[in-house]
Amino acid sequence: MPYVTRDGAGRITDVQEHATSSAREEVQVRDPELLSYLNAQAGLNAQAGLNTQAGDSEAHAGIRAELEATDRELIRVIEDVITVLIDKRVFMLTDLPAAAQEKLARRYNLRSKLSDLSTIISDHEDIMLP
Repeated sequence: MPYVTRDGAGRITDVQEHATSSAREEVQVRDPELLSYLNAQAGLNAQAGLNTQAGDSEAHAGIRAELEATDRELIRVIEDVITVLIDKRVFMLTDLPAAAQEKLARRYNLRSKLSDLSTIISDHEDIMLP
């Protein structure tokens, strides 16, 4: 999570990867205020001539799009890895932070509902569904 510094009016003035003496407030990566600040900084950098090649920004946009497209697939892989580690008793679900436990429990619950529905259908294969 990024850490931000704010001015007297509460606006973000700096972003750091780790907490520092001036950047102590942790914010979500997708925080709208943080994204706005970063976009404004990117615009300033472009105006200053730091990003002189338009192809670079297009290439970065393409890479970002590819990363976002693989996010769902990777989430499923991570979920499967966690399940395997728990099944092999490498660690317990309770070893994870409470927020992670809640999210995983919710996903497991939703997946079990899908599994329950698929067994109902497969038990009655002679029924034609529209």
